[in-house]
Amino acid sequence: MANLLDVFQYGFMQRALIAGLLVAGISGVLGVFVVLRRTAPLGDALAHVSFGGLALGLAAGILPIYVAIAVAVFGGVAIRWLQERRLYGELSLTIVQAAGLGGGAVVVSLVGGLNVDILSFLFGLSVLTVTWSDVVLIAGLFAVTGVAMSLLYKEFFLLTFDPEGARVSGLPVRALDTGFTIVTAVAVVLAMRVVGILLISSLLVVPAATALQLRLGLRGTLGASILMAMLAVVVGLVLSVLFDTATGGMITLVSIASLLAALAAAGISRRAESALRARGREPESGARSGDTARLE
Repeated sequence: MANLLDVFQYGFMQRALIAGLLVAGISGVLGVFVVLRRTAPLGDALAHVSFGGLALGLAAGILPIYVAIAVAVFGGVAIRWLQERRLYGELSLTIVQAAGLGGGAVVVSLVGGLNVDILSFLFGLSVLTVTWSDVVLIAGLFAVTGVAMSLLYKEFFLLTFDPEGARVSGLPVRALDTGFTIVTAVAVVLAMRVVGILLISSLLVVPAATALQLRLGLRGTLGASILMAMLAVVVGLVLSVLFDTATGGMITLVSIASLLAALAAAGISRRAESALRARGREPESGARSGDTARLE
């Protein structure tokens, strides 16, 4: 174990760990609202849109992350625009997702097919190549997300649990929705450096779903979701080094294992509560039976 932890003395592992923890913090916060608002497919849709931007950036020789961010933000705004045109729910997500995937596939075919760079972004193989400029970019988004959620916590709370009430109260629902989608789009692109485009939902949705099993209230759930996501990143990163496997895939498996454990614990807790309630009713039932016997 000591030898395994020694790998963190290397700069590339330190950068990977810092980037992973920052992305986990962002995903942990955003994921709770994504799950509670029943928009879990949003992460997948934005990830597939960003694939088009990534392919375009790699083909043009421009910084692919920045092109992917621009395309993902455009895709997020397009999703909201389509929803305002009454293309609700998964229909708007599917249309934008298809456009991103289709465009990316065309660009990839024009430049000669899949290569190592694209595959690394697809499956999260590039986390160990994170640079300090990537870390700074992720840290900036982390700060923006933290400040925005702190200042607009009540607004997002109302928007999540009572959207009609939010509209009636005069909140700028459209601006809040669009802003949330844009931040999520940027987070999705940055998260693909850690888990890959195809596995982004594992970090955006699964830790939040795990935290919701703990029934801690919204603030507690946000904190638990962040901790679950960070735990998955740390354990996944260590295991990927130990077994020489893809970091993104290992983080995904750790996240799912945590969710299964939380579901099992929640099931045991519910059965225990039911047993206690049933046991608590037994004396009352026995007392009524005794009273009935005496009356007879």
